[in-house]
Amino acid sequence: MNKITFQLYCIFLLGIIGFSGCFPQPEYDEKAAKERLDKLGYASPDWWATLDSIIAEYPTEAWAYYRKGLQLIRKDNYIEGMPYMNRAAELDPYMYANYTGMCKLSIGDYEGAIKDFKTAIQHNNHIDIIIPGSAYTRLGLTYKEMGDYTTALTTFDDYIERFGEDDVDLYVFMHRGLTKIELADYEGANADFDTIIRKWEKCPEAYYHKGIVSHKKGNKALACKQFKKALLYQNFIRGNPNGAYIDQLYLADIERMFDLTCE
Repeated sequence: MNKITFQLYCIFLLGIIGFSGCFPQPEYDEKAAKERLDKLGYASPDWWATLDSIIAEYPTEAWAYYRKGLQLIRKDNYIEGMPYMNRAAELDPYMYANYTGMCKLSIGDYEGAIKDFKTAIQHNNHIDIIIPGSAYTRLGLTYKEMGDYTTALTTFDDYIERFGEDDVDLYVFMHRGLTKIELADYEGANADFDTIIRKWEKCPEAYYHKGIVSHKKGNKALACKQFKKALLYQNFIRGNPNGAYIDQLYLADIERMFDLTCE
């Protein structure tokens, strides 16, 4: 394409854009869009077709992209689902960046997750309102999963310092404690687990990981006591019925360490 042809092409393209501007996108009514879907069988062919028509009708509205991406991801179709989640996060980062980052974290797209979590923080919405969770915690977990324990620790520290111990998710202390274990800071790790116990005496994860620290230090008797406490409060294990989450504890974990240290 020579220079003159390129210039003519640009003029033509600008003309099309200007002409389309005379026909603006219809006013978006999310409630009405949701009602259109609700009238149909969930994830039926008509449901999918209607969702696609909403995207075509309102191409700059984030909700329909999110809704389609979410349904595809629930079917474990991340290849097709993530582009829709990315588009939703681009259009409405305040609402969808944090959740999109969590999806990326779950499939090991750490660089993408970091970018989304930082975007959520920059938009002053670090708490995910789709599945509750702080972008600070998730950002720290991403670095932890990457093996960058120093940056993970700094991220957890920043979160706690910014909002205070009483206004952060309790389990951030567990994740920070586990990060400190990786850095061989056993006393610091125990301090974090003790913070959890002080705030919630029946947290089995805190006792379990204190037992792990004692076991690493060669104190089997003290480890045994901690694992007994973890078993005592086993009904309070933080579970996820839809699958595992990072650092999830299972009853089998406690029982194995109990058998190992309390024989």
